Amino acid sequence: MTKANKCYAYFHVAGSFDPAQITERVGVNPTKSSLEGSAIERTQMVRKCSRWELHSRLETTATLEEHVVDVLNQLDEKRNAFRQLSAELDGVMELVGYFHAYYPGLTFERGVIERLAEYSLSMDCDFYYLCDEGRDSPAPVADAG
Repeated sequence: MTKANKCYAYFHVAGSFDPAQITERVGVNPTKSSLEGSAIERTQMVRKCSRWELHSRLETTATLEEHVVDVLNQLDEKRNAFRQLSAELDGVMELVGYFHAYYPGLTFERGVIERLAEYSLSMDCDFYYLCDEGRDSPAPVADAG
């Protein structure tokens, strides 16, 4: 039996900043954040920069397009703050897909592209095709970042 594909998307900024200041600035709690110089779990490395992330609220079985729209809807709740933040700190829309059975493709309607542009977002796609044919680790499908 083949596992179901799993996908998610999130907005993030990275740089030399205190994530708590980003939270205060935009008035939204991050899904995940980390501070420059802090330890990376299960390693002996430290983070080279701070990160502030806002993830989709959907289940991982939703399409990537649906995840992107959900993240954009969250950004829209504080539109001006996120527009300024993203332009200043080079905001990214991150798409992650673990494809077990097939690659479903990726299509964005014009309105979604316009919304991504409104926030000056770049896009990074990390897609992995995971098959059970003797492969020990995931093979990248595409990395547009």
